[in-house]
Amino acid sequence: MDEDKGAIEFICEGGSGSEANVKVELRTIFAGIGGTIFTNEGVATALRDEYTPTPKSGHKMFLRHTIIKKLEDYFYRKGAYMFAHIPRPLGSISRVEDRSYEAYIYEWAFGSESFPWECTDKNGIRNLIKLHDWEKFVTSFNSAGINMELDCTDPNDGRISQNIIHQYPKPIGEGLEMSLLWKRIDFGPMSLNIDFEKLLKFLNENRNDLIDVLRSERYEMVRLSLEYLTKGMNMKEIDIGRLDALIGEYRRSSLRHYIVKNLDSSASTPTYLKTRTEYLI
Repeated sequence: MDEDKGAIEFICEGGSGSEANVKVELRTIFAGIGGTIFTNEGVATALRDEYTPTPKSGHKMFLRHTIIKKLEDYFYRKGAYMFAHIPRPLGSISRVEDRSYEAYIYEWAFGSESFPWECTDKNGIRNLIKLHDWEKFVTSFNSAGINMELDCTDPNDGRISQNIIHQYPKPIGEGLEMSLLWKRIDFGPMSLNIDFEKLLKFLNENRNDLIDVLRSERYEMVRLSLEYLTKGMNMKEIDIGRLDALIGEYRRSSLRHYIVKNLDSSASTPTYLKTRTEYLI
């Protein structure tokens, strides 16, 4: 591998929806806010490519996903539910040149998407399938103004799931509950509604507890991400710069276990960062 260029290998099409197309890739290079990150180990990723790109929509999708992921860190560390169900956001691309291009990158969730929400027992009676952690997961995010139940059934058949990836899509034993080996995906505006006013209220009312669980830097990152999504270029330039820095550090932390090279402490720029940076402005 050329360490100056990294590697991106297309694996397969990951699916498409009303807002975007997703490709599965194995990659060692991650563009994004705060710098381009190189890894030694390839990471299985999803690249969400927007059909109708608007300026900075790739970065905005990354920020939506980041807010949701950090809230999940808070919920499951507090014991609201047992297992993490949101894949990690890893990077984003925003280009306004000859051809606009907006996309973002996140962990690929392995498993099957379309499983039945009901089953028929030996007596021919239909029963609803329970998804372990699902009710607590939904309730937790509802408290912060995020409706995780939206767009989770096939529009042509409400008995079939969508946007939930399950690694073992079968009931446990002879029961009516499926294991907690699942991930919720698709955080676009048409698939997942965020009540920004309720989310801001949640962040303000739980500020001290969020800082205790997530650290002050992560709380600030979430708060500024929300401000960017609601104000955009009306944010103060110093706050946008601060968000750039916080997101860059968060992304490096998310990918750190894939980076095994020794860093040159004498270099002014770490060797896992490329000089070109994706900025929010």
